[in-house]
Amino acid sequence: MTASLRSLHPADGTAPVILVVEDEVLLRLAAAQHLRQAGYEVLEACNADEALRLLAKADVDVVFSDIHMPGTMDGLSLARWVYQHHPAARVVLTSGNADAARAIQVAELFFSKPYRTAEVAMRIRLLLAEVRHPDS
Repeated sequence: MTASLRSLHPADGTAPVILVVEDEVLLRLAAAQHLRQAGYEVLEACNADEALRLLAKADVDVVFSDIHMPGTMDGLSLARWVYQHHPAARVVLTSGNADAARAIQVAELFFSKPYRTAEVAMRIRLLLAEVRHPDS
């Protein structure tokens, strides 16, 4: 683990946990692998329903989710749910469609597909380093 990641969780030295929610297997695997190589602990879900089951069991620092997925909930609804039930978690959304305007209403970051996994990891690192204000 790098020193910069360790400083994000100084009390116990653990890496931040990122939940990658993506129905396209190859994209999910690529994103998860790159984030692990960047020093994060990564959980994976193929849709929002699976993500909710993981969120019930694990403390997650960031949810990185596709917007368009099969199941009972899309990524926008998942983002709203995360903010209501896990307000300390940060949400990052992605889509291959022109969803940026809708995404930035509910997420802190948005990436259009195709995205560069290195940029995602770097921007998440910066996001986690930001101090959240109570009115945020």
